[in-house]
Amino acid sequence: MVTFYTICLLAGLIFALVSFIFTGGYEASVDTGADVGADAGADVGGHGVGEVHFPLFSPVVIACFVTAFGGGGLVGLKLLPFLPILSLVIALGSGLGVGLITAYIVWKIYQASAANQVVRARELIGAVAEVTEAIPASGVGEISFQSRGSRISGPARSEDSRDIKRHAMVTITRVVGGLYYVREHADEKLRDIKTEQ
Repeated sequence: MVTFYTICLLAGLIFALVSFIFTGGYEASVDTGADVGADAGADVGGHGVGEVHFPLFSPVVIACFVTAFGGGGLVGLKLLPFLPILSLVIALGSGLGVGLITAYIVWKIYQASAANQVVRARELIGAVAEVTEAIPASGVGEISFQSRGSRISGPARSEDSRDIKRHAMVTITRVVGGLYYVREHADEKLRDIKTEQ
């Protein structure tokens, strides 16, 4: 039993550290579509925002459960050497307790992070951008704009399903999964009409 608990403790600890380093601890299932980074990925602009689901089976939570299970089992063996079967109860209790606490902490952190990303995406609604790659009526082009002192580029689609030329100025109407929906400025349309005449 000592060997089994020790293996659980070490394996869980190593896996928890590796998982946290590579995932940032954020393995919660989120339904906002939000991306961490420059592109706001939440679906905003007249559409509902999803919710963050409780990360009960994320790698970090499972690793913490295994670690606490091993540690609790070793403590149980030391406290009750005459009843080793009770160490299993202590191990399970420790694992469940630490696992649930870890899941709750990860969930709260991810909720705050997702909320910030949704707010940031909402801030982009109405922002002015420049078309850096022409946007075809039924296709995707690219826009570039300033946000919080940074220059951001991203894929864009015409809200009106119209061709938008390169260097045209557009307004961001909504952001869906990292894709910016834009509408051409009225003065740009007027300029195109005068050019055609």
